[in-house]
Amino acid sequence: MKYQRVYEDELAIETWSFDTDKFRNGPISVDIKYKAGAEKIIKQNAKLAKQEKKTARQMKKINERNK
Repeated sequence: MKYQRVYEDELAIETWSFDTDKFRNGPISVDIKYKAGAEKIIKQNAKLAKQEKKTARQMKKINERNK
């Protein structure tokens, strides 16, 4: 049995293709198409995550010194 599922969010459209005759445990392929402007948002999110990790490391060092 073959079927597809389409998932859409603000950044991308994902098409998951299933074929239960070939593989029963999951999709046999996933196609991801990013929407216009998604690359900029992804880069911004990565930059924010990096800054948050850096801040967390700095706070940990400060807290360890104060003990």
